[in-house]
Amino acid sequence: MTNTPTNVALVQVLGAVAYGEWKAYEGAKADADAATDEATRRRHRKVAAEELRHHKGFVARLVALGADPERAMKPFRVPLDRYHEHTSDDPVEAAVFGYLGEGIADDLLQWLHKVADPETAAFIDTVIADEVAHEAAAAADLRDALASEPDGRRRGARAARHMVVHLLWSGRRGAAPLAAFIRLGRPHELVGALLSGQARRMSAAGLTPLGIR
Repeated sequence: MTNTPTNVALVQVLGAVAYGEWKAYEGAKADADAATDEATRRRHRKVAAEELRHHKGFVARLVALGADPERAMKPFRVPLDRYHEHTSDDPVEAAVFGYLGEGIADDLLQWLHKVADPETAAFIDTVIADEVAHEAAAAADLRDALASEPDGRRRGARAARHMVVHLLWSGRRGAAPLAAFIRLGRPHELVGALLSGQARRMSAAGLTPLGIR
């Protein structure tokens, strides 16, 4: 691999994405283990298998680019571990984190598809096909939580604010994944996609953008 700034930035981004997919796999596997009915268990097992496939695919892309996957992922372990440590006994907050987290991941992948090399973009196509279904399931979970929980929309708006703060707090030490994406180029397009995606999803859920009331 030619050691150009673009290639270095791409390796950093793929390292962040590969480790993020590993954390998503761990989360789905834990959800499957904790499920109390077989249908829910099967759903989370399917997601876990897909997330593991994504992780392995991004690792393979790193190898193809001449990078050491473990070295590429290492800077992002601390902030992504910290982000994924979040748990909540509040079903509304858990659903908001799941829905918006899936949405941010989808927006980042859509943007990466535009700026990555053709081989990586082709693999991302297969990942996005899975992630669209994951986001749809998370959206359904959030709608159910908002409809069934007392004062669900107020709690949902509060949870959305909490998520933004938690996301920023998680990146305070170690390599911030978003900074790696920005270094790859077209930062205004990336930030615009993330902000518009957040606003669109909040509106679709019947919540105000960024949880501001």
